[in-house]
Amino acid sequence: MSQVFNTIIERDTYGSILYAVLGGLLLLSIYHLVLFFQNRDKSYLLYSFYTFFSFLAYIPVAEGGFLFDLSKYFNLDFRSKQFFTIIFNCLYFLFFVQFLRVKKRSKKWHNIIVYPVFILITIATVTFLILKSGISDFYFDSFKGIFPYLIAFHTIISFYILTKVKNKLKYYIIFGGIMLFICSILGERSVREFPFLNLTVRMGDFIYFAGLVVENIAFSFALGHRQRMNYHEKVAYNRNLISEMKKNEELKDKINLQHQKRLLAENDRIKYQQEISALKLSILQNQMNPHFIFNALNSIKYYILEHDTENAVNYLTKFSQIIRTILVSSTVKEFTLDQELHTIKVYVDIENLRFTKKIDFNIVIDEQINSEKIKLPPMVLQTFIENAILHGVATLDHKKITINVLRKNQQLEIRISDNGVGRKEAAKNRSRRNNSSKSLGTKIADEMLKNYFGPESYKIKYYDLHKNDQPTGTMVVLEIPIP
Repeated sequence: MSQVFNTIIERDTYGSILYAVLGGLLLLSIYHLVLFFQNRDKSYLLYSFYTFFSFLAYIPVAEGGFLFDLSKYFNLDFRSKQFFTIIFNCLYFLFFVQFLRVKKRSKKWHNIIVYPVFILITIATVTFLILKSGISDFYFDSFKGIFPYLIAFHTIISFYILTKVKNKLKYYIIFGGIMLFICSILGERSVREFPFLNLTVRMGDFIYFAGLVVENIAFSFALGHRQRMNYHEKVAYNRNLISEMKKNEELKDKINLQHQKRLLAENDRIKYQQEISALKLSILQNQMNPHFIFNALNSIKYYILEHDTENAVNYLTKFSQIIRTILVSSTVKEFTLDQELHTIKVYVDIENLRFTKKIDFNIVIDEQINSEKIKLPPMVLQTFIENAILHGVATLDHKKITINVLRKNQQLEIRISDNGVGRKEAAKNRSRRNNSSKSLGTKIADEMLKNYFGPESYKIKYYDLHKNDQPTGTMVVLEIPIP
C-alpha cells in the first residue's frame, strides 16, 4: 500500500500537486498583502512574505511548464530552494510574534524570539551571496547543515514562551507551527535520508505541502477567531459608548442647567458692576468739568481785572468752544483720541491768550495709529496739560509742550513732555505757596482711567528730564490698551 502511494506521488500527481500548491501560495501571498493594505496589520504583511518565499522556494522543483521556464529565466536552482526555505522558516517566527502581540505582553520575550531570527536571516543571506558570487560554497553548506538543529532549538524555546502568553489564538499558531515545522524538517535532505525514513525528494516535498495546508487551515481558524473576538469587542465597545453617551448627555443637561444659572448670576453681577463703573465715571466727569471751568473762569477774571477787553473777548470765544466740548463730554462715556487732542489744542489756545510769549505746542502721531479708532475717557488728558503749563512752563520765556502718540506692542503710549522747571522745583513752588497736595485733576484722571480700562490695563508714569545733570522738564507717559 505504501509503495502504491509513493508511486502515485512520485509519478502520477506530483506535477499537479506542485502547481496547485504553488498557485495557492501565490494567491495566499497576494490575498494577505491586500489584507495588510486594508487593515495596516503587519502580521498580514509578514504572512504574505512567508507564503511568497515558500512559493519562491519550490519554483525550482518544477520539471516543466511555465514555472520551469520562470526558474531558468531567474536562474533559480536547488541552492535557491535551500536559501528560500531558510528564509520562510525564519519569517514564520516574525509572523506569529506580530500576530499574537508578544511585544505588548513582554518586550523581553519578543526580543528572545526575534533577535535570533534576524541573525539567522543575516547569516543565510551573506553566505548565499558568497555562494552566488563564486567565492566559496563552504560557508552556505556549513550553515545549511546546522540550520535544522538551530531552528529546531529556537522553535522549542519560542513555543515554550508562547505557552506563557495569555492569548487564545496561540493554540492555533502552536498547532499549525508544529505541524509545518515537522513537515518542513522532513523535507530537508539531511533529515529525510535518515535510514529509518529514507524518503524521496518528491515525497519530502509532498509532506511539506501537507504541513503547509494544515498550517494555513490553522491560521484561517486563528484569523476567524480573532475577527470574532474583534467583533465582540467592537459590539461591547459600542454598547459601552452608547451607555457613556447617555450618561454624558444627562451630565451635559445638568451642567448646562448649572451654567445657565451661573450665567444669569454672572450677567447680573457684570451688569451691576457696569452700572457702578458708569456711575463712577459720570461722577468723575462731573468733578473734572467744574474743575476745568473754574480754572478757565479765573483766567477770564484775570483779563477783566486787568481791563484787557480784547483778550477777555477772545478768551470767552475760545471758552465757549471748550464749554460746548465739556457739555458733550458730560453726556458720553468716551471720546476718540482725535476728539481729545482737538479739545486739548483749543485749551492750549485759550491758555496762550494769557501769556505774552506763547506756548510752542506740538502733537505728533505715529502713522500706524488711527486716532479716530482709539477710545478713552473724555477730557482725561487735559489735566496733564494743565499741570505742565501751571507747574512747568508758566514762568519760562520759551515754553514748549509736546504730545507724542505712538504704538508700543499692544499698548498705545501717549507722552506729554514739557521743558519746564521739573517736578522737584515745582514741588518747592507749591510748598512756598502752602499747597503741598497733589493735583485734584490728576487724581480724577487716574480714577477715570481705572474705571474705563480696568486697574491692570493702564499705566501712568512720570519721568524727570535732565541735561548735564540739570532739570530740563518733565514727561508723563500714559499707556492704554489698543482695541
